Order: sequence, then structure tokens, then C-alpha cells
Amino acid sequence: MTLKHCIIHSIERATPGTEVSTSFREQENPATGPAYSLFEQLKQSFQRSSQKQYGFFDRESDDNPLPGWIREHHQGTSSFSRVSQRILEHLQQKMGENDEAFSADLMIAVDSVMDQDQLYIFWIDHVDASQIDHSLDVVHSRYIDSNKMAYSARVFVDEWLQEDSQKYMSLITSRGSKPISDAFSGFLGFSTGVNLIEETHEFLSIVDQYAQSLPEDKVSDHRGQILEYCVDQDKQGAPVVFEDISRQLDEGQPSNFSEFVAERQQAPAVEMYTDRSSLKRYVRYFGRDKNMSISFSADMFGQEIVYDEVAGTLTIKQIPKSLKQQLKTTGTQ
Repeated sequence: MTLKHCIIHSIERATPGTEVSTSFREQENPATGPAYSLFEQLKQSFQRSSQKQYGFFDRESDDNPLPGWIREHHQGTSSFSRVSQRILEHLQQKMGENDEAFSADLMIAVDSVMDQDQLYIFWIDHVDASQIDHSLDVVHSRYIDSNKMAYSARVFVDEWLQEDSQKYMSLITSRGSKPISDAFSGFLGFSTGVNLIEETHEFLSIVDQYAQSLPEDKVSDHRGQILEYCVDQDKQGAPVVFEDISRQLDEGQPSNFSEFVAERQQAPAVEMYTDRSSLKRYVRYFGRDKNMSISFSADMFGQEIVYDEVAGTLTIKQIPKSLKQQLKTTGTQ
């Protein structure tokens, strides 16, 4: 894993409706030390985020110069610093189409993982804070909260150039400001290529079908392994690779599960990204109102916990010890 290029510029509109100003850094930041540390923090936050959308460069847009600039740098015909300045100028143009006030630094970086280039664009916000100086006075300060990521993007450059898939770009946009979110997405020329919720629901439905085909004593273990793998991959921002799960489930028949999935997918694929909220709902059922809160593992459904849809009732056959003790105590009062 190598950070090949890194540069930080700034962009700002101090008050609503005024011109967007920028500040360019002429030379790249050192790809070591504090800049590298900040890049790694931002990258980890990006990978862990559940807000990522997956897609590609809009091929029908008339105002989408980023692909050409990225291609020029990848082919060695344009310097990274020059490309980064063009990127900032294009963002400045797009941000000029709204009146929102904002202030941010923009880190543009190229990371290489297993000889595959990944372009990152991080919108960095600063948080106002106070600190005590050496004279024991309280003074104003600012810091970067790398855990809060409002607008960011990643492009798998080699996947885009070689395969031109529907998911080589991933994007994070904040729900806080629609004008800025729209401007950032438009600046990238982003087009949605993957519906994570639909694809995750389809996959989990296939997992249910697979579980039904197994002997009863293997259902819980196999389903647990699949979900644990999916959750771990999601936390790393990595795709679910069906062959990897398949090998883990059955070393004797390493392609059994992957073939089962491929036969039932509407659009067969070797890997997929998952929707975190859908995974959570699949792993646990939960619900609440002002008087009651219920949460239980999906493994218990249909066995220890039975739902009667007609009667609208939920029967709990196995009560947790702590709850049983509370009920017993209440009953003796």
C-alpha cells in the first residue's frame, strides 16, 4: 500500500451569495509524516462509512472533464499538481451555481494498492474549539475531525480504464446541505450504478433459500458465517466475494455456495457491496413504541419466537433469565 501523490487546496464562500474563492498549493504535500497520517485517517473513515453510493462517470454529461484529466495523469501526460488544480477549478465552478456558504480544504490523493491506483477526493471540514496555551489562557483553535465525512469520493482508476464497470466510483454526500451535495456529485459527474438496498435484499433472500437447502444442524452455523463475513467486509469498505464465502463454508465443495448464488441472481456477479442497514435488520429484528421495545436475533425467529400474522401476535417460547427473574419478582409482590 503506497501513497503516491497527495496535495491539499482550499475552497470557500465566506457569506451566502458571494463569489467562491480558492487557494492553490503549488507543490504536492509530502506523502509521508502528518499528511500521510491524515490521509490514512480519512481513508479509514471513508471505508467504514455506511453512506457510500456506488456508480460511474456519467457518459452522457456534456460537462464532465474529470475522466479526461485523470486519464492524462495516469498516462503521464499531465502532472498531478496541474490535474489537482483543474479539479479544484471545476469544483469552484460547480459550487458557484448555488448560494450556500461553506469553507473546506480539499485533499486529492492517489493511493496504490496491489499495483491498482485509487484516486481519493476528501472534503475536509474544520471544527472550532478552545484550548489552554502555555500562558494558561483560553484561546481559540481549530481541529480536523476525520471521523465526520461530509463529501468524499474514490475512483478505482484501473478498474475504470480496463473494465469500465458500474461501480468503480464511490461517493459520500452529506444530508445537511442539498445544494452542496448536488454540486459535489455534479462536479464528479457521478451516475448511480448500484442499488445497494435492492441487491442486498436479493442476496439475503438467496441466503434464506440456501439455508433451507441445508440439514437443520448446519443452518445456524452457515448463516452465521455468511453474515459475519458480510459485516466484516462492510466495515472495511470491501465487497462481498462469493467464492471467498463459499470456500469458508465448505472446503470440500468450495464452489457450492457461489454457484447457488449465481444460479439465482437476476444479474450474476462474482462480488457485491452490501447495504449496512439491511444487514443489521437481517441479523436482528427490532421495534419499539412508547411503552415497549423488542429486539432479538434472526436465528430465533420461527423457533424460539413465532409470529402469527393473522392474529398479529408474537409468541416468545424462551425468555431471557434476567427478564424471567423480573417477572417472577413482580408476580410475588
